[in-house]
Amino acid sequence: MDHTTISLTELVGKAKMQLDLLGYADGTKKHYALKWDHFLIYAEQHGHTHFSKEIGDAFLADYYGIKTGKKLSVSQVFTVRTVAVLGELLADNCFRKCHQRIGKQPPPQFCDILGHYEKQQQEKNLSTRTICGKKNILIRFLSHLDKQGITDITCLTSHEVLSYLPTLEKYRNNTRSGILFSLRNFLLFLYSEGYLSEPLNDLFPVIFSYKFERLPSYYSTGEVHAVLCQVDRNTKIGRRDYLILLLAVQFGMRAGDIRQLKFEHIKWSRNTVEFVQQKTNSTLQLPVTEELKYAVADYMKNSRPEADDPHIFVRHRAPFQPFVGSNTFYHVINKYMALAEIKLNGRKHGLHSMRHSAASNLLQNHTPYPVITGILGHLNTETTKLYLRIDIQQLRTVALEVPDEK
Repeated sequence: MDHTTISLTELVGKAKMQLDLLGYADGTKKHYALKWDHFLIYAEQHGHTHFSKEIGDAFLADYYGIKTGKKLSVSQVFTVRTVAVLGELLADNCFRKCHQRIGKQPPPQFCDILGHYEKQQQEKNLSTRTICGKKNILIRFLSHLDKQGITDITCLTSHEVLSYLPTLEKYRNNTRSGILFSLRNFLLFLYSEGYLSEPLNDLFPVIFSYKFERLPSYYSTGEVHAVLCQVDRNTKIGRRDYLILLLAVQFGMRAGDIRQLKFEHIKWSRNTVEFVQQKTNSTLQLPVTEELKYAVADYMKNSRPEADDPHIFVRHRAPFQPFVGSNTFYHVINKYMALAEIKLNGRKHGLHSMRHSAASNLLQNHTPYPVITGILGHLNTETTKLYLRIDIQQLRTVALEVPDEK
């Protein structure tokens, strides 16, 4: 699209066509059109015939009293969006779904080095999720170095590394261990790639892991059933939510895998669901139960928006796109837990708690460990054995008798 020749009036016309193509509701389109009409009048009054960010900001400030850097109401956020999408359409010939904050970025002087590290991790075939987690940890570390006045990574010494450790005291032991593992790996990379002449990774010869520090949060069969019973399957959102919960409850699927599930992953001829897990990059094959078959069919026939997208789950508001990578369906599980009046008692209550609950319920049914390992997609049974700590019934069978005191 030619930025210099297309007029603001033409741009607004194209924007209205874009709303039609994306399937926006009539009411929403009217709200957009009203804001754009106001914008056209304002621009004409001030002698502007083409769009620019400056005229957009001036319009928001003068016409609606909206200024950048201020906390906005819901209606103000929408008004800002109506102007922002014009800029996107002009620059990229499309709208973004929503306007989220850009994630934290590394200090400019460390962008190249972090990019090099990220590329190396990709070459090792680590999952995108794992690499993203490491990257977020290292951005915090590099930001600390920036505050310490480090402008060149080759100038890094043990002093700056050790000065970072007190900032980790606020984290739980297990989280802190994970941060240190990532930091040690990055320092090894810096040394092996010649950025550092001293192996600063040797500062952490041993990192204690606290896998057994906390018990996994799980819910009983009765509690899980109560949650599912609260879903209104007569509504479009309810059918979608029920299917999401069923995948988590029956198979212990992670939120990321549910989010990325595609039609091609359901093998109807074999009655299986087959996909590559985000966390481990390993293929997992699960059976399709009759209940799951019905839930999928009900959602596809009666709820899913008509969207030309391979993902099973898409947003129910236009544009009908798949959920973003950061969405863990936290609001879905919490909505129905609240309706079911589940007492949390300090337990975690995200969708991942349903994964722990699935493991617990399988254990209670005396399911062999290799079978549970296969269902949960663990790479080995040692990971599955972590759930031994919540198998209360089995633990009681091996309890030692306490001798009477005489």
